[in-house]
Amino acid sequence: MTPTSLRSRLLSRLVPAMLVLLLAGAVAAYWVAWRSATKAYDRALFDTALAVAEQVQEVDGQPELRLTGQALAVLLVDKFDRVFFAVRGDRGELLHGDAELPLPAPPAPRVVIDEGRFYFDAVVAGEPVRVAALERQIAGRRLTVLAAETLVKRNALVREILLGMLLPELLLAAVTVAVVWFGVSAGLRSLADVRSELAGRSHDDLRPLAVPVPEEILPVVTEINALFRRLSEALESQRNFVSDAAHQLRTPIAALRAQIEAAARESPPAARDRFAGILAGAERLSRLVAQLLALARAEPQATAAEPEVALPDVAAEVAEAWLPAAIARRIDLGFELVPAGVHGNQVLLYEMLANLLDNAIRHAPEGGTVTVSCGMQGDRAWLTVEDDGTGIPADELAKVFERFYQRPGSPAGGCGLGLAIVSAVARRHGGTVSAGRSPRLGGALIRVELPGVRTLAAERAAGRPASG
Repeated sequence: MTPTSLRSRLLSRLVPAMLVLLLAGAVAAYWVAWRSATKAYDRALFDTALAVAEQVQEVDGQPELRLTGQALAVLLVDKFDRVFFAVRGDRGELLHGDAELPLPAPPAPRVVIDEGRFYFDAVVAGEPVRVAALERQIAGRRLTVLAAETLVKRNALVREILLGMLLPELLLAAVTVAVVWFGVSAGLRSLADVRSELAGRSHDDLRPLAVPVPEEILPVVTEINALFRRLSEALESQRNFVSDAAHQLRTPIAALRAQIEAAARESPPAARDRFAGILAGAERLSRLVAQLLALARAEPQATAAEPEVALPDVAAEVAEAWLPAAIARRIDLGFELVPAGVHGNQVLLYEMLANLLDNAIRHAPEGGTVTVSCGMQGDRAWLTVEDDGTGIPADELAKVFERFYQRPGSPAGGCGLGLAIVSAVARRHGGTVSAGRSPRLGGALIRVELPGVRTLAAERAAGRPASG
């Protein structure tokens, strides 16, 4: 289902209602305009009929129109409309005037204003006209005096009145839509503030939202804060469980190793190979516990502002610990370090790089090469570890960061948590990690990108040269 905006929903309900109101207003305005125009011009038209009727007199017992041609022209002249008149007898016969100007047909209703006076609509010479009729008794005969005019003035007045009434309504409708648009935008600004607050947070920031919102949105924010609290409690419980379990396992595992080593020393030489296998398994178990503890520490959690850490310093510290392992396998462990810094936890960053080096040294061939590099690119600090091993197949590049995943044919001694710890530490620091193929060594390349600190990188610029 495609989501729709609140603004669209409000306008979709408001606009049809406004259109109905505008249509009703247009009908009412047209009726008012037509009625006003009809009344105004019907009075003037009746005056014409009355003026003609005043000139009908009895001559020798017959009605006769005593109106000169010049007077008739003045009476019937109009700037916009054509004017017609006729005088008809009691049987409808034409006595004077335009033969095309008829009496109303018998079924046609007549608008009677008072006795002997009425109005109706007709057609003369193919044009619609309005007719004013006046009935008079002259020379013992009932005569009907008709005056008619076309509808040019009336239609123009109707249009003027209609526009005069509709334009303000249209303007009011436009203003209403604009007010609703900007009013909804202003009302939704609180939601935009909430969205900005959430978008600006890292994935591990579960602090309650403190954005002021209207009363209608407050329940939503309250529920979000309650969800954050529950998530924080669940994550904290999970971290505590893993951390406590790892701590509790350390002591019995250390005691187990000591007992195995003591038993191996006291056993005959033929049995020492078996104890060596048991001891190797205990060491793998010890490493697994240590990595579980490191993974628990690296899980997202709300922390205060962390100090600035120089990545070259972390690399130098890790190198001291892993150089013996590299020498034991005759691996050329090199460093290409450019000043770069991040805000972070130095212990976790050390653990991240240690796992990268452990992974690279184990997968590089004996006598191979492992290179650690770091630097700044824009506002991002980066750290890479690459080797000249067999590399990672393209279909496994994403899987290697999953917990407990081990590629088929991986060297013994791993437990599938090293790169998962790297990924967790990177996420904890607001960064990303990716795997690929090293363009210069041909093996695997793991790249970590973190939000950088330029000030720290600048301060270190005069310090450490690249080493290898």
